[in-house]
Amino acid sequence: MPPASGRAAVSVLARAALWVVLTVALFLFLPRLPAPGPVEVNAFLGFAFGLLPVLLIAWTLVRGLLPAALLGTLVVGGLVVSSLLSRQGLFLMAVPFKVILAAGGGVLLGRQVAEAWWLAAVAAVAIVADTWSVFAGPTKVVVEKAPLLLDYLLIHFPMLGSSGSGMGLGISDVVFLSLFTAGSARAGLRPVAGFVAMGVSLLVTVSVALAWKPAIPALPLLALAFLAVNLGPLVGRARSAHGRRRDPG
Repeated sequence: MPPASGRAAVSVLARAALWVVLTVALFLFLPRLPAPGPVEVNAFLGFAFGLLPVLLIAWTLVRGLLPAALLGTLVVGGLVVSSLLSRQGLFLMAVPFKVILAAGGGVLLGRQVAEAWWLAAVAAVAIVADTWSVFAGPTKVVVEKAPLLLDYLLIHFPMLGSSGSGMGLGISDVVFLSLFTAGSARAGLRPVAGFVAMGVSLLVTVSVALAWKPAIPALPLLALAFLAVNLGPLVGRARSAHGRRRDPG
């Protein structure tokens, strides 16, 4: 599909700006609400409510068909603003700009997808790599030896009834969410259903993390949700390709 025209691009940017304002307002408001239950419940509700505007920002950029140059500008701007706000300790206010950075980067990557099986391969590798990273690799090292870096690498969600941060979501998770959705649209898969399933997978992951206590990676379940929704089209494409190879005439 062609990039959005000038007027359409302005409309996309206006919607994204609206979601940015909504995100900041919501993230500042949620801690002021009374805590309805134990810490785990308050953390989950803060994440669930906060996830909605985060997904709206990502969806706006994924489906907005902005020109690559403009997306690149948003990515750089998101990086600069989120870094400055995080450095000042304004982690909740940095959230929408981290999402713009991650979603814009994911869209640019997703637009490079030429075949549906590329996405399946990326999902399979992501499941293994992220699991290893969190439990034995670079992510584990950062958590144990350089935890201050997490202020820049995580999207911090509020907690109901508390001024402290609640659950965290990796910027890379939003990158892959956007990559899979943009790539699905380009490859003729199921972008809407996949986006919804991946959003739900984040809620499931947070629920498991709160119940189990140790930090667990979100990307494996997100990638599995993408594969599950698109299993039919992916298998169909594979069978068609196999049939063409067997009968080239």
